[in-house]
Amino acid sequence: MRIEHLEYFVTVARHGSISGAAIELERNRSTVSMAISALEDELDATLFLRSGNSLELTPAGENILDDCHRLLSLVDTIRLRSRISSDPEQSSLSIGRDDALPEEFWRTVIRTVRQARPDLKLSLHYAGPEALSDLISEGKLDIAYFMPPEHSRIKPGLYAKVVTKIRMQMMIARNHTMARMSYVSDDDLVSLPQITYMDDTLSERFYLQDISNERIALSSFELVRDAIIDGLGWGYVPAPLALEAETGDIAMLSHGLNVTWYPYVSYSREPLSEKGLLGWINRLVYTQMSQSGILQQPDQTPT
Repeated sequence: MRIEHLEYFVTVARHGSISGAAIELERNRSTVSMAISALEDELDATLFLRSGNSLELTPAGENILDDCHRLLSLVDTIRLRSRISSDPEQSSLSIGRDDALPEEFWRTVIRTVRQARPDLKLSLHYAGPEALSDLISEGKLDIAYFMPPEHSRIKPGLYAKVVTKIRMQMMIARNHTMARMSYVSDDDLVSLPQITYMDDTLSERFYLQDISNERIALSSFELVRDAIIDGLGWGYVPAPLALEAETGDIAMLSHGLNVTWYPYVSYSREPLSEKGLLGWINRLVYTQMSQSGILQQPDQTPT
């Protein structure tokens, strides 16, 4: 079984098409298609259902997807460990992150890194997007993950890569009357304060303009979520944090703008080479996102 065939398989599963996977892999479509066919022949199983240009995982494909991610992550770990003796300067790693993803997600990432590289001096820093970008520029962080402000520009000397898109959901306390309404209008929203996210430049983000006479701006997504749970108002919460909350605590409003999507990016001072430490970290984060169900895209469900 060829490792690259497994990589092609998980990439096709993520994009739902041969063409999308081929673009990311920088291969032609026939190469990717032949690799998938070879893997299906070797496993004696059909992994995708084909409908026009779209592909959907079969039950067999769904059954092996997580194992393929684990195997690819293990391959990356083996390759990285084999380079430790020849790459002594890679003895530390500083990761930055915002709080769009749950604490448990980052705990798992840190635990996995420590298991693979117990020799690595490791640090994890929490900050807002502007501060994280500055820390990367100043060389105080090696890589950072966050949702950048809309229309923000990449600072000179930095490299940005979109990892996925985060779904922002309009939420309210589940015990509030509006949580039970089949349709919520703008007039309904005006009756409660809007809870907004305030970034490290003191700018409010993720809110509806000209709605609600009162806004409560808070400095983290977790504070926004918890204020909504406490019944202080309504607002937008990253889907991973909303899912982390107790089922009975929070609900999505049936409003026409109840879902929006924002890119979640990695920033670094060097390109994320497949062979480098940062490339390995990025693959590990991506794998954990997949296993946690975070890798949703508009109009798609997690694979």
